[in-house]
Amino acid sequence: MKMEAKEKQAMSKRGKGIALAVITAVMWGIMGIFVRDLSNYRFSNIEISFFRCALAGAAYFLFLCVTKPSALRISLRGLVICIVYGAVAYSISFVSYSVAVSRIPVGVATVLMFMSPIWVAILGRVMFREKLEKSKIITIFICLIGAVLVANLIGGGEIKLDAIGILAGVINGIGVALQILLPKFFAKDYDRDTLLVYGFLGAAAVLLFGMDFGEVAVHFAAAPVTNLLWDLFGIGILCTMVANVACVKSTQYVEATTTSILSALEVVVGTLVGFFVFHEHLTVLQMIGAVIIVVGAIGSELVQGRKKQEGTQKEA
Repeated sequence: MKMEAKEKQAMSKRGKGIALAVITAVMWGIMGIFVRDLSNYRFSNIEISFFRCALAGAAYFLFLCVTKPSALRISLRGLVICIVYGAVAYSISFVSYSVAVSRIPVGVATVLMFMSPIWVAILGRVMFREKLEKSKIITIFICLIGAVLVANLIGGGEIKLDAIGILAGVINGIGVALQILLPKFFAKDYDRDTLLVYGFLGAAAVLLFGMDFGEVAVHFAAAPVTNLLWDLFGIGILCTMVANVACVKSTQYVEATTTSILSALEVVVGTLVGFFVFHEHLTVLQMIGAVIIVVGAIGSELVQGRKKQEGTQKEA
């Protein structure tokens, strides 16, 4: 009976971790709705990144004030670590993605970003000695093939590449990996919530140096108030605070590589948003790619879940 209870508890934890990773993918996937709207109001990529971090940090700070005040207590050394974490994982990642999409096709930038599971697998092995199982390595490459198809890199015409754009895309992929790995790395010394809230605020402080508030005021004046508030709520609360908190919390229950693989579902959600919201054309290859990603990511977790269950039964 005790082993059955232990097995159920383990499966419950894994289920929670998978659910949080899927929430992350959905929130990141719908972000294009809000970003495109703000871009239409002439907000720059740095301005959008700043509001993402500032709003997420402020909202999560207020949330923790009410629900978990202890998470806000931090030493000067800890604060510096959190700011560096925010600058590396968020500021550099967001800006490098902006540079990438401005110099190379969005599809290429997307695929480079979704090389993050590879970085997570490699760095996770170094930082946490996570086992690189064959099934996970195969899943990563299956999802990458799906991402290439969804990004329309095959049969989409001539692709012009730029060295700086490629480098920025690679840096972005590493940045996404660090968003998943660093909170887990520092979890022994710092609460994940502490890292998140001060990481958001630290990233906003770094991005502040690229802000022109005169231009921002012009953008605010030109945009309808209701639309603007909804877009800011979307990028700051839903697609940054909720998404990144869910992402980091996911690593409490499942391996970092698992979280990273499931985050690849963002590509599918983003493609569906493009099709249903923006009425973008979807080719047969893109649909096949989306199916490959879903089958690869979810199939991998079904296999891993069964292995965990069998392992628990053997222990019994």
